[in-house]
Amino acid sequence: MAGIKNDHIEFCKKLLEEKFSFGNGHGYTQKDLEQLSLYIEENTGYYISLSTLKRVWKGNYKTQPQVATLNALVEVLGYKNWQDFKIQHQKAKIEEEKGPQKNRLPLYLAASVAVIIMVVAVFSFGKSGASTVKIDGPVSFSADKTVAKGVPNTFIFEYDLSHVEADSFFIQQSWNGWRKEKIDPKKKVYASTYYESGYHRARLIANTDVVATQAVHIISDGWEPHVYYSEADDRFIDFKGETFIAEGRLHLPMELLKKRKLDTSRYFMSRISHSDDYGVSSNNFGFKTKIKLDRVMESNCPWVNVIIITTEHIFSVALARTGCETGASYKLGEIYKSGKDNNLSKLGTDLYDWNDLEIQVRDKKATIFLNGQEAYTEHYLEDLGDIMGLAYVFEGTGSIDFVQLTNESNEAVFQDDF
Repeated sequence: MAGIKNDHIEFCKKLLEEKFSFGNGHGYTQKDLEQLSLYIEENTGYYISLSTLKRVWKGNYKTQPQVATLNALVEVLGYKNWQDFKIQHQKAKIEEEKGPQKNRLPLYLAASVAVIIMVVAVFSFGKSGASTVKIDGPVSFSADKTVAKGVPNTFIFEYDLSHVEADSFFIQQSWNGWRKEKIDPKKKVYASTYYESGYHRARLIANTDVVATQAVHIISDGWEPHVYYSEADDRFIDFKGETFIAEGRLHLPMELLKKRKLDTSRYFMSRISHSDDYGVSSNNFGFKTKIKLDRVMESNCPWVNVIIITTEHIFSVALARTGCETGASYKLGEIYKSGKDNNLSKLGTDLYDWNDLEIQVRDKKATIFLNGQEAYTEHYLEDLGDIMGLAYVFEGTGSIDFVQLTNESNEAVFQDDF
């Protein structure tokens, strides 16, 4: 069945493609949609899976996308919600049809200018539409794990939704919308198994509204590598019981990938993480690591993202191949900058060679160093809490030679040279 044609949706997609420079003007790529998903989640709090974005961009949906999805898409363009976007789009279309031919701007250009003005003047993100959820009392939500550390690990969630009216209820294990499970609001307990260590933020959801959150910290049993065909996918290949540290580095060799039946002809990425309660504040810390990409797949613009997970959010630095700096980014405190709309050329490097990455934070002043050279400095305001995890996301696979985390006194609280 052919997808539904909707002029408002098509126009919204054009504006997003222009704002985020999809494919440098030559259509969209999977990486573009993945970055859009991350940007929406960080700036609106609403997660849209990669598969949903693909369906929207391909027009491959039998019914119109959910209103919550459309709200989130237009919020990053500066609109209040989908209804506001449709009204403004229709007004622009009417004015375009009314105005004298010689004085008319093309609809696409006129609306783009209006969006830019709105983003600059307003620069705010409202909540997604009118909620049908009614809450007339306290909502309780707690969790207790069954295993001290490592995975798999089952958490027993206890909840009380007796004061909430809604059509459906869910527990979502983390930010990832794939990990959402429907629950019975009349019951009080639900068990959910986690297969990845780390500091997760479980969500209690009524319809599409998050009504409560609960921290879920699973301490890893050493380093934990996983390989995904898509970061938004809930399926992955793990390496439990395998040897992946040898010759002074952490590395997933090709023979190990084949042993675990990875289809190396497909696009894939690897995530290597370590999680613990390090007792280090994210306002004052030091982080050093030595990394490189492995040549296991062909890519014009390879990348690697280094992430420091805190109790409140993340710090991250994404390095890109020289010449592909639109794929670079960093998040320091509440400050997020993308190579799409910032000059992040200093984060471009030869990723197939060893690179020394360092982040130094003192009293919320964060500085990124790459190969001994200062790259970028930001002063941030928000307290993101204590550091609870370290993660590396490689396009394909990568190698880690060294990692060190230091506290306010410059004492090493975690170090591994493999």
